[in-house]
Amino acid sequence: MRIGVLSDIHDNIWAVADLLPHLGDCDLLLFLGDWCAPFTLAALAEGFKGPIHAVWGNNDGDKLLLVRNADRA
Repeated sequence: MRIGVLSDIHDNIWAVADLLPHLGDCDLLLFLGDWCAPFTLAALAEGFKGPIHAVWGNNDGDKLLLVRNADRA
């Protein structure tokens, strides 16, 4: 099993777009905080087809909206 680990995206959707091809052979993704905004979570969830497990960071924005987006992904 291959596990990808990311953290501290801070809404850098360009970095997410660059990273997604490198995560293609991962079975699982661990995200260690700092989504900042829900649109970043949505971009990662759309681009990574496996399960994503995450913990809150110290710079996550609207946690309620992040959870709602995660429930839809």
